[in-house]
Amino acid sequence: MLINNGFNEDKIQSPLRYIWSIFKSKSIAVVAMWLVILLIFAAIFAPHFVPHSPLAQNSDKMLLPPYWVDGGDIDHILGTDDLGRDTLSRVFHGLQFTFGGAILITFIVAIIGMVIGASAALTKGIKASILHHLLDALLAIPSLLLALILITIFGPSYYNCLIAISLSLLPQFIRASYLAIEQELGKQYIIALQLDGATNLRLFRYGILPNILEPTITVINRLFTMAIIEIATLGFLGFGAQLPQTELGSLIASSMELIYLSPWLVIFPGLAIFLVIVIVNVFAEGLRHAVIEGEE
Repeated sequence: MLINNGFNEDKIQSPLRYIWSIFKSKSIAVVAMWLVILLIFAAIFAPHFVPHSPLAQNSDKMLLPPYWVDGGDIDHILGTDDLGRDTLSRVFHGLQFTFGGAILITFIVAIIGMVIGASAALTKGIKASILHHLLDALLAIPSLLLALILITIFGPSYYNCLIAISLSLLPQFIRASYLAIEQELGKQYIIALQLDGATNLRLFRYGILPNILEPTITVINRLFTMAIIEIATLGFLGFGAQLPQTELGSLIASSMELIYLSPWLVIFPGLAIFLVIVIVNVFAEGLRHAVIEGEE
């Protein structure tokens, strides 16, 4: 895109600056971006700014409702559970386990999956063929079922849950990156780079990667959504975070018996999961549209 400065000189924006200029024109996406940054900040520094310890019990304040409901206490904005533990503090700590774990899984799977997928697409032979058929076999198994099988082998724990989910989602990202790169390899500008003697690394860095940003953002967004849902699901089923860890899925599971007496103990952790998924999806969708418009 051309920019005219005060001296009537034309400057060309870099692709990243051009994409950013498109993205920041979308107000909803920018708001979502700042909310994602706040979520990351909350996940990292949750223990330092929550009003109470998530494990501190108070027998005088058991099952308090939120402060805006009759009988609520401003000192416990979202109320307390059946042991008098502050719900707001427990939800923030749960966010650290659920949201933070999903980000970690997404980052690791995206890096490893892109390396393996690119290696398989840019090389031919028996190794690529074996990987191709192995991925087809693994993709026939639903990722949550595969995660359950793996967590049964590893044993229930939060970190084993993260490992199991990472391994269950890895084949999907490898397959998606493989197909995106393979589709680019048939285009004329890639063939021209190959004829010029470009190495596979240079071919991927300068020819393929800039042109697969849009499908990659879509896959990473889907990967994150599946990761956060599976962390919460395994926690709810008792295969993920174990007591006294306060993961959002396990918080919902531990409060199910009180759902009619204190429904907020289930509503607030579930609402936190829902809002995180919506915010990240709005941000990713805005970024994807900015990339598409920047390529036009």
